[in-house]
Amino acid sequence: MKRLGMLVGVFALILGVGVGARGQEYSLKVSTVVRAPHPWISSAQYIQKTLEQKSGGKIKVTIFDSGKLGSDEVALTNLREGSVDLYIGGTANAATYIPEFSFFNMSFLYKNENQFEAAIKAGGPLDKRFQDIVRERKVDMEYLAMAGGGLRNMSNRLRPVKSIADVRGMKMRVPGGPVAAKVWEAFGTLPVSLAWTELYTALQTGVADAAESTMPGYKGSKLYEVAKYLAKTEHEFMVSVFLMADKTAKKLPPDLLELVRKTVQEAALICTREGVDQTRDILAEMAKRGIVITEVDKSEFLSRSIPVQNEEAAKLKLTDALADIRKLGASY
Repeated sequence: MKRLGMLVGVFALILGVGVGARGQEYSLKVSTVVRAPHPWISSAQYIQKTLEQKSGGKIKVTIFDSGKLGSDEVALTNLREGSVDLYIGGTANAATYIPEFSFFNMSFLYKNENQFEAAIKAGGPLDKRFQDIVRERKVDMEYLAMAGGGLRNMSNRLRPVKSIADVRGMKMRVPGGPVAAKVWEAFGTLPVSLAWTELYTALQTGVADAAESTMPGYKGSKLYEVAKYLAKTEHEFMVSVFLMADKTAKKLPPDLLELVRKTVQEAALICTREGVDQTRDILAEMAKRGIVITEVDKSEFLSRSIPVQNEEAAKLKLTDALADIRKLGASY
């Protein structure tokens, strides 16, 4: 009888553990340095809503925007350690751990939006290439998706920019990674590497004279208050990257892990589309605000970009990727 009671107790304990595992909840932190309106915020909100709904409440997502968890560099360190679960940001900062991501900071890689979207599409050569690169780097994070985010333009606090001669000597804020600095040095500026969260104050105090960003970034961080001259250089199609901590992937059961991966890929499509829409809308809004917006002669910007593309692609061992993008451009 005593033995029977013990068996019943053990059986109940096993059942209890099973129920606990099935009913376990997972709290995920999403980190991004920008504030709304921004495609990264829209993507994060989609991830939050979709995961909570489709997991039946098993996954709870908290969005930490505006650099609440620190700069991109800090957030990426936390991602590696597992205290951040998902990261949405630009490839320039991710290049700290995956140098190949700086490939996307080369200017004038694409002719237009259609070529750009064809180049970065899910399941395409670039997408698969960077999945492999991140995996082979063994940096404790998983590549989930890449996306657009809008065209990047130049803004500054000094004067209107209509040609490359107008940017000469400006202290130009660039994100982390060597390629962006190389590009803007070739254009005649003096590159200054600063975290995005420090940019407003840098422009306000003169530590930096100029910056380049997407239009959502320009509006969301209120750069129009300190850099009222906006030049439509359209030098770079923003490439956004979605990364997940390896520790997060290991703690999630297979069905929920697959749900996270699928949901993030859907969010990446939203990010790309909102980048296009918000760029158009914010440009119109800035014109109404009285921001000085100039069209730019891009010819010399473009000619100075080609040698940088060739040199940096060779350093990153991505000359084949550059050749593929140029070949694709012939169709557009």
